[in-house]
Amino acid sequence: MRFYFPLALAALCGAQTLPVPVFHHLHLNSVDPNAAIEFYTRQFPSTERATYAGEPALRSGPVWVLFTKVKAAPPTQPQTAIWHFGWHVVDAHKNMAVYQQRGVKLLPLYTTGEGGSVFVSSDTWPGTEDR
Repeated sequence: MRFYFPLALAALCGAQTLPVPVFHHLHLNSVDPNAAIEFYTRQFPSTERATYAGEPALRSGPVWVLFTKVKAAPPTQPQTAIWHFGWHVVDAHKNMAVYQQRGVKLLPLYTTGEGGSVFVSSDTWPGTEDR
């Protein structure tokens, strides 16, 4: 058995663990920031319209989503994580059904070069093939 002295010493001295990291804001490019904010506040009840540095923004708790107005939306093909961020929900499948009922256009997450895809990333885990 190995003894990791620095770790053991830190534990014995009562060293505290660091707090969970958080981020302050996320920047999004949008052809219509006000419409984007309206979309998010309608789909995610934890959000609210706000302003930051005099510009329209979205707030969810301590996190800000800041918008930069651009002339054109980014391409959706080929799919890339560069234009993607995830919003945590407690029950992804339940929320996905709600979004589909509301007519929200959902883009799949591609899982294979042959076109396999899922809408919920955890559906790629073993034992979830029947979802």
